Amino acid sequence: MGASVMTNFDTDVLVLGAGPAGSALAQQLARAGFKVTLVDRKAFPREKPCGEFLSPQCRPYLVDLGVDGVLRALGTRTVHGMDLWRGERCAPGRLLALPGAPHGACGYAVRREVLDTELLRAACARPEVTWLERHEFRTALRAADGTVTGAVLRDPERRERAVRAAFVVGADGVRSRLAHELGLQRPLRWLDRLALVARFDGVPARDHAEVHFVDGGYFAATTVDDGTFHLNLVVDRARLRDGNDDLDAFVAARLQHAPVLQQRLRAAVRSSPWRGTGPLAFATRRQALAGAALVGDACGYVDPLTGEGIYFALHGARSLTLALTQARSAPRTAAAALRGYERRRRQEIAPRLWLAALLQRGLRHPAVVARVLAVLAARPAVADLLITLTGDCVHPRDLLRPAFWRQWRQARRAAEVPA
Repeated sequence: MGASVMTNFDTDVLVLGAGPAGSALAQQLARAGFKVTLVDRKAFPREKPCGEFLSPQCRPYLVDLGVDGVLRALGTRTVHGMDLWRGERCAPGRLLALPGAPHGACGYAVRREVLDTELLRAACARPEVTWLERHEFRTALRAADGTVTGAVLRDPERRERAVRAAFVVGADGVRSRLAHELGLQRPLRWLDRLALVARFDGVPARDHAEVHFVDGGYFAATTVDDGTFHLNLVVDRARLRDGNDDLDAFVAARLQHAPVLQQRLRAAVRSSPWRGTGPLAFATRRQALAGAALVGDACGYVDPLTGEGIYFALHGARSLTLALTQARSAPRTAAAALRGYERRRRQEIAPRLWLAALLQRGLRHPAVVARVLAVLAARPAVADLLITLTGDCVHPRDLLRPAFWRQWRQARRAAEVPA
């Protein structure tokens, strides 16, 4: 392991936020010899409203980070597909793996407090990582030329302290305070949505996730590692704002239009309070500038419906680690290294975000949803392709490769062979 060389600072890299993106980044930077200070305004373990689904492509990252085996031992559930519902009509889709895919053909369902705690524990096991919980980001420190040189934090006793860093990373989520302060964030006003999240006991487990479309939004649900049923209701913010304060009644009214889900919940008991999160639509003009970068949801979030957020976080952490390592080895090319990070992010994530935005625009039109689900129900191969594509098993650009379609046929044939 190389020794830290950024000796004029309190820390080499200050990471704001200890969710999946921040903890994965801290561990990987520590492996590369960076001195890292990892900060979060919350104490861990902490609950986080989330879909709690990890796509198959996440697994190689979890293996590399040393938490895959731990999560499996803790009872992480496997998810083999997604059932799309509109009323009583279902279009089931399977997650399929192309020949030789390292990630397999199943996703994970795991509580965020479990996932986040294990990733944080793995990061803090590195001696190069200093962990500061319950420390709140207040403002960025900047040089005369605008370069970010650290941040002011507020500790649990509400005392402020300045931490000088060669680089500051915003891994502080969809409403990133660092992104906002640096003027990088902009809302996507056409997609102004909120999510209500709760868990239920007494719902029979299934190995497929579920999405139930209703006017103005959708329910997304899956069984997580402790056997509870995790339910998300994503709706236009205006609908929730116009409703009353009784969230159970608000959800029950929407369940009238999702009869299959309503029946599954009939004997269930809600085991957690309703928690809200949102708005769920932000983009960023840049993801890196002199002395600072964004990673994970801080880069932008378009309510991807299919649970790609954790994959985006893990991919971004690895890519940013590469960029910062390059910048350290050749400081004169630091700007080019950061542009490389932005470029890799565009290549990998932008097409997926474009697809997510397209799906979200379609969801605003009930007639479109009904027609698409009718096609998917009648053509299982198309349903499999859509679920596999949006589940990160293949990239949208793969559809342009003639070889992909041969591999896809092989994957579908393999899925038909009894285990």
